[in-house]
Parts: sequence; C-alpha cells; structure tokens
Amino acid sequence: MRNVIWPMHIPGEHLDDGDVSLRLYCSDDAEQLFHAVRDERAWEHLPTRMPSDFGELDADILARVADGHWLTFTVRHAGAVVGRTSVIWKRSAPEGVEIGGTQLDPAVWGTGVNMRVKRMLIREVFDQGAAWIGFRTDERNSRSAAAIRKLGATDLGVHQDTLIRRDGSLRRSRFFRLDRPTTTAFQKAARLTENQRERSLLPRKTSGMY
Repeated sequence: MRNVIWPMHIPGEHLDDGDVSLRLYCSDDAEQLFHAVRDERAWEHLPTRMPSDFGELDADILARVADGHWLTFTVRHAGAVVGRTSVIWKRSAPEGVEIGGTQLDPAVWGTGVNMRVKRMLIREVFDQGAAWIGFRTDERNSRSAAAIRKLGATDLGVHQDTLIRRDGSLRRSRFFRLDRPTTTAFQKAARLTENQRERSLLPRKTSGMY
C-alpha cells in the first residue's frame, strides 16, 4: 500500500472552489480568524478553551503545526475569513490522513461552506496518494457527525478518545473512515462536483416576487 505524499504539496499554497478558498495558515490571518470564531458555539466541542486574543490563537496554531504533522488552512468565503481546518498525518499510519480541527463562524453553518471545504481537501488528499481519510467528532456533536456522513464516510462507531474536553472529562468520539475510491468513481465524483460548482455560478432566473 502506498503512502500519502507528506508534507502535502499545495500548488500556490491555496485551493479554491468559487467563492470558497483555503490558504495555508499564516500569522497575518490570526486577527480576522479570531473575530470569525469568537462565538462560544464555535468552541463548544473543541478540546481547548477559547483564546483571550488573536495573539494567543496564533501561538496555539503555530505550536500545533510546528512538528510538521499538522497542515492548517484558513477558510475564506467571499474573501472574508470564516474559519480554519487541518489535515493531520501520523507517522504510525502513513498511508492516510485525518481531516479535522475544523472550526467555522456559526454565520456560515448550514450554507454549504463546510461541505465545499471538505470536498476540496478530500480531492487533494486522494490526488496525493492517500489510501483513506479519517474523521472524528465528539459523540455529543450530532451536527458534525451528520455532515461527515454526507461525505460518504463509514461510521466506525463511538470509542474512547485521548482528547480532554474543556470540562475536564475524557472525550468519547465518533470515528469515521473514507476509503480511496476507484479511479472511475473518483473521476465521476470530481466531474460531478465541478459541474455543480459551474451551475452554482450561473445567473438564476427570478420570478420578480420577494
């Protein structure tokens, strides 16, 4: 079984899908990111407390990516920073990666931004040789679990995790796995996603009623 290319090579250090884009995180993004995820709801299921300012947020992210096993992206929608997400590689399982650490401004929840972000990353990760992609979410986070299922990932059930919740409890997480599709299926999925994106950019007819 081949290993995923790591560190991943991101052409131009960004990925785009219309008005949604991913850029490799840099400290210049910290202030806008801090304000985008300042809502307490954006931190509810994360195993870390909300930072007091953007400097602390920046330090936390830089510490996380320092060992080279995390690749963190800043998420933008229509040019505005709306969150972050990461690809995580483990030396003990080099044939795949985990997509996680996703945190979005609640203002874009339910708008399709999260799905577009995940599909961009899934496409890129499989293009770079991954055999599988893992996902996990707190067992209490049914909204996140539902979104992961929509990606076609297999639900592996709830298991004890090593993460500590903000309330001090040891987290139990629901784990998922998305296996690399066959070449034919992967190409069809890529074409479907591209066609959907192109249709979304076409001008829409209106009835004149509001």
